[in-house]
Amino acid sequence: MKKCAPVIAGLILSTVLLFGCSPAKEYTLMERQYYFMNSPSLLTVYDYFYINGVEDSARVSKFEQMAQEVNDLLGNLDSALSTTYQTSDIFRFNAAAAGATVEISEDTYNVLNIAKSVYNLTDGYYNPAVYYSVQTYGFNGGKTPQSFADLPTDEEIAAYVELSEHFGDLQLTAAEGKYYASKPAYTVQWQGEPLSLKLDLGGIGKGYAADMVNVLFEKYGYTYGKFNFASSSVAFRLHPLEDHAFTLALVNPRRKSENGVYTERADFFRVAVSDVTVSSGGDYENYFILNDGNAQKRFSHIFNPRTGKPAESGVMSATVIGGSAAENDALTTAIIAMGQNSAVEFINSKLTQKQVVFTCESDGYKYYTNIPEGFYEVVNESFTRLEIT
Repeated sequence: MKKCAPVIAGLILSTVLLFGCSPAKEYTLMERQYYFMNSPSLLTVYDYFYINGVEDSARVSKFEQMAQEVNDLLGNLDSALSTTYQTSDIFRFNAAAAGATVEISEDTYNVLNIAKSVYNLTDGYYNPAVYYSVQTYGFNGGKTPQSFADLPTDEEIAAYVELSEHFGDLQLTAAEGKYYASKPAYTVQWQGEPLSLKLDLGGIGKGYAADMVNVLFEKYGYTYGKFNFASSSVAFRLHPLEDHAFTLALVNPRRKSENGVYTERADFFRVAVSDVTVSSGGDYENYFILNDGNAQKRFSHIFNPRTGKPAESGVMSATVIGGSAAENDALTTAIIAMGQNSAVEFINSKLTQKQVVFTCESDGYKYYTNIPEGFYEVVNESFTRLEIT
């Protein structure tokens, strides 16, 4: 197995790191924390911020300039993609009448283009038009059901699915430096009210942000560092020590706890990564459990667009490495929704340029990956490889 640098996924490195032979120069890190899109994020940059123990003010100033630009970028994306800010592009799109055209920002235009591309690639298993279903099940500001009796009816969900199937009809145009999204004219009726298409880009926005921050690493000339957005999407540069690689540690989606304290290790899988973006998702991140004494069921924030209900495929988590983090963010949702057999076929036929890992409950805990053996490590014996015959 390739030797890896210290594990960073979900953690903050706080020690001074040494690089090279000269004691006059030490690679040290500077960090900046943010909170946008209802989630924390962390920018980490390694540079010679101190020389002979004296702060290099020019290098520190450059970092501060980048950190401010990251702050502005994240703020703008949050303001554009939010479903709750009344001035956001997506709020205005959702509020518009069926068939209306809404002016949007370039970033929203780009995100929607990526969303449409992944929607087509996954045959609709990624679909940001599941807005009504997400709300009805209590996610993204909706009221969480307290019992099975509170769950939406199949008739209601069928109406939402019928509407979401028209996401592909959304039209995007650009002209004279301006950008527009045209809403499908199709509507459905529910309880006497016509409903038009609404979007929720929570399954792609963090990945797009990671891609944009990755561009800023290039702009400011930083070789070493990372940007971690809620451990959901991460832009990795190089690490200044060892093999110049970070170790990506993937969370065990079913780790047990007692009284809120985890009783087993957090990760199950480790792989070295460098100069790459990564996105992960899982049913363990945001969910509720209903229990009526006879039955207990988990309802996750990850939806199967074909059923309009929380995914029940048996896939617990998915991670996609390489290429666009925005695309990967959406792909993790699709992989969880489509289920293990379809996911394996999809990965092997359409994601050959990416590295993928997913976990599932199938006669115990299983994992599947297209990463070659010898380049990763399974650190939890409860997980065994899923074999597809």
